[in-house]
Amino acid sequence: MSNQTPTQTPAPSAPKGGSGAPPFPGPRPALLGTLTTVVSLLVLVALGKATGHILMIAPLAATAMIICSTPALPPAQPRGVVLGQLGSGALGLIAVALFGHSLWTAAVAAGLSVGLMLLLRAVHAPAAATAVLAVLTDPQPVRFLVLLAIGSVLLVLIGLIASKAGAIAKYPTYWW
Repeated sequence: MSNQTPTQTPAPSAPKGGSGAPPFPGPRPALLGTLTTVVSLLVLVALGKATGHILMIAPLAATAMIICSTPALPPAQPRGVVLGQLGSGALGLIAVALFGHSLWTAAVAAGLSVGLMLLLRAVHAPAAATAVLAVLTDPQPVRFLVLLAIGSVLLVLIGLIASKAGAIAKYPTYWW
């Protein structure tokens, strides 16, 4: 046994302002990101009304927020959005077909969707909620996946248009 005291690593100092939270992006980016998110969701609602299908579901609302407010992050990229949503939706449908509708099945499906997204290199947090939605709502499988694909692709396209118009930062950082 040594008589020396263990060395301690000093705790990292907090950034200026006392928090590790990211800085406020500024009023203009915050306003434009918010407005772009609202427009994205209104487009989904309008197309849903026009076609008689619900396109604006909770996980896609979260997706719109991620694309429009943090367009450079990996979860906002088209690969994560489309593969994450469709993979998790399909996994949820498979889970309900095998194990039925229950909160237990929904929890397992959401958890397994994380592994699937990691495997696909398409991590997109709102997609875990898509797996839950698939288990708990009993959608028609093909219709559900088609509408999910349409909604996901529309949000990516709206993000691209908003970026080209200067409403949000450069999007996408990578396509696939």
